[in-house]
Amino acid sequence: MSIFLITHGDRFFGPNPGHTEKGFKQLRRLVPAVPIDTSLFVIGTGKRFREIHETITETRPDLISVRQKSSPFCGSPDGLEADGNVVLVDGTLVDLKNDYIGLTSSCFNAWGFIGLLPFPSCALLCAGGELMIALGLKAISEQGQLYELDITTKTGWKIS
Repeated sequence: MSIFLITHGDRFFGPNPGHTEKGFKQLRRLVPAVPIDTSLFVIGTGKRFREIHETITETRPDLISVRQKSSPFCGSPDGLEADGNVVLVDGTLVDLKNDYIGLTSSCFNAWGFIGLLPFPSCALLCAGGELMIALGLKAISEQGQLYELDITTKTGWKIS
């Protein structure tokens, strides 16, 4: 089983932000590196994560019929603002450090989440930096990148 994770590209700020043109360019650059044997997409529930999937399948029609699952654990409509606050989908601002319990809290087991998914031969998670941080991969987490994950060793590395 192979597990890959693609992070959203450059995005707007505000409730449920989507990609900027730069972000879409970052994603289109990654599409050729998406494995041809991808057999499951796990897509965050925020707009930017759906846009990752749409960008891939627009360019790679061979992946249109691949099974999809949605999960807020890959990324929600919440967005981290430039000032360090989190903006919720309704526009409410909350303090990231004091008033927000997200994927990076100690109560969430990111590797456990990935281990419980019904993975076929090759899965691609359309996710964001918060999941990368929760996986302990903050040091390599960048916007608009493709990573391979190894659930056995709980490691990951950038492949594009």
